[in-house]
Amino acid sequence: MKVKTLLMGFLIGGAAAGVATLLAAPSSGYQTRRILKANKNEILGSIKDIKAAVVELKDSVTLASKEGKTVIQSFITDVKTAIYEWQLSTEENKTELQKDVKELEESIQELEKELAASNSK
Repeated sequence: MKVKTLLMGFLIGGAAAGVATLLAAPSSGYQTRRILKANKNEILGSIKDIKAAVVELKDSVTLASKEGKTVIQSFITDVKTAIYEWQLSTEENKTELQKDVKELEESIQELEKELAASNSK
């Protein structure tokens, strides 16, 4: 809504400035009206071109925002999947590391017992 209001303000302001310029022009009213009639189609064509460009810009922005939303949703899904897969792969490694640590602790305890036994002899 704000963009539409802004554009309408520019168009109305431009039209008012044009009318003020024409009224303050050094030509007579008859010559000014004749020039306006001659340039009317050109001015209307320019206004139609501007309107078409604004509509095209609005459509482009709408499409870009929709596509951006889709891309962001896809990216979020991919990141979540990658994190989940990483957690699964590290869980297997974590279990293996815990087994290895337990075996090392048992080995150390056995060595301590053997050292204690050899020191007491």
